[in-house]
Amino acid sequence: MKKITLLFAAFFMVTLCANAQNKTINNPKDANGYYIVKWDCEKETWAASNNFEVDQAFTFAVDITGMALADWVKTPTNADGTRSIAINTWSGFGDFNVNSPRLKQIKDNIYGTTWCFSQMANTFKVEDATKSGEVTYFNMQVFGFEYTPTDAGAAWWQLATDINAVDGVAFTSAPYTGTKTSAAFSANDFEGFWPYSVAGYAPTCVTIADAGSGILPVNIDSPVIGYEYYNLQGIKLSKQPESGLFIEKAIKANGTSVAAKVLKPLK
Repeated sequence: MKKITLLFAAFFMVTLCANAQNKTINNPKDANGYYIVKWDCEKETWAASNNFEVDQAFTFAVDITGMALADWVKTPTNADGTRSIAINTWSGFGDFNVNSPRLKQIKDNIYGTTWCFSQMANTFKVEDATKSGEVTYFNMQVFGFEYTPTDAGAAWWQLATDINAVDGVAFTSAPYTGTKTSAAFSANDFEGFWPYSVAGYAPTCVTIADAGSGILPVNIDSPVIGYEYYNLQGIKLSKQPESGLFIEKAIKANGTSVAAKVLKPLK
């Protein structure tokens, strides 16, 4: 009798632990109850809202703290494998390129990448989503995958979970104004980001001005140790310009760097 009771107690505790595990992402929510998926690269935390438009590049991020995936990503099957998470997204305006869901770790349990939804369009009707005032509502599924230097999908579709915030919708874009359109880019513009060809996204916290420059994103855990300044022709300047349009390059202690165009108005 005692053994049965102990077995039942053990089963009950396992069930409790399983039920206690988060079944959704740990991102903050906005005032309307939708998940905030925009990462603020400057402040190294979540943005106050999803103020991106569907044709604007931004860093998309997901926090899997408390999910079963948080443990799964720690134990790759392959000796040279890396586990990460991926996001399947679709919307009322249509679907996105199925080759562009992969995310890389930003820090801890937060994973992300630089995305522009209009550039990842499959059946997504860009012409409808980019009408004045239109808000795009996104559905989302999160799952785990594993990759190696030679295999983009060594393990795929692990622990898939649908993410809902309000009435089946995970997050939304900002109302469209047409003022935030980004230049086109692809993963192939950033050498070394992935060991194989994928479409429609770039490293986290990278500026689109870096496309083709070979500059990889700043490691947010490494401090800035200096800045360099360049004109738009790529010529290095002796100091930061007092006004006008120029390129600022932040140099990190770990050897990485990130560049961005800066516009300083006349005083």
